[in-house]
Amino acid sequence: MNELTQTISDETEELVNASIAPSTVKTYQHAMKLLEIWLDGRSLSDNLLANYITALYQDGKSPATISKIVAAVKWTVKNHGETIPFEITEKTLAGIRRKGKNRGRGQVDGITWEEVEQICALAEAEGTIAGLRDSGLIRLMSDCLLRISEAVVVNVEDVDNVLTIHESKTGIGTVSTPDATLYVGDPTREAIKRYCDSGGVTDGALFRWIRRFDRITDSRLTVDGARKIIKRRAREAGVEGIISGHSLRIGSAVSLAQAGASVVDMQVAGRWKSPRMPAHYACAGLAEQGGIARFKYGK
Repeated sequence: MNELTQTISDETEELVNASIAPSTVKTYQHAMKLLEIWLDGRSLSDNLLANYITALYQDGKSPATISKIVAAVKWTVKNHGETIPFEITEKTLAGIRRKGKNRGRGQVDGITWEEVEQICALAEAEGTIAGLRDSGLIRLMSDCLLRISEAVVVNVEDVDNVLTIHESKTGIGTVSTPDATLYVGDPTREAIKRYCDSGGVTDGALFRWIRRFDRITDSRLTVDGARKIIKRRAREAGVEGIISGHSLRIGSAVSLAQAGASVVDMQVAGRWKSPRMPAHYACAGLAEQGGIARFKYGK
């Protein structure tokens, strides 16, 4: 393990850490520190990591917690230029998920901003066109609270400093309703640019089918294909629970509420006709911003 941490300079490691959210860096560093203590000087291997997560499971850790630890190790290994096949670890983790499905925090309906960073950091670390595409897709859906049907019809020319939505479930883009323009963050624009540059995507469909061996096609990604990508990437990054194409929209609503946004802010961001749905999705986050939290406990 010590050899792994010495393969890049301190300056390079600082830049690598800057590629993901500080909270995610702290989570990953903490996980790696605990693993290093357990390794006790031994070099990291697939067998040892599988044994480590087995020990964690036997100690009562949930599949969600263990999955995040595996995601932290994968991200760290890839960003230090190492290649370790984690086949045994993956099979062990699959067994933990199956046997421990009722253990831990339960179902997860939304993918929060922090979880998006974890998912996309791992996808981008692959160094593939597919990884960059998946990161761009997930980041854009999170930034803009997109429905999956809206995400797959986005064209290259629709994304600049903002995303222009021409048609959606709410009727945006019809004769009676003007187009919607939605904010796109710098990390999202950068991920999409890297994907387009790597895949030679210059116009037309933004998110496209990618065949084996990272061969990009001209075919637009389907709703079902995008849904499978989101589920798979979430699972690989240790985000457990019921994940669907709607999870990014819900998770952004929850994150907005936790950051202090009002129901109106959330309604506008998600283009909901009624405040009922954002209030329902983010009830836990709103409780943290409520009167009792603020005035009785000074939160």
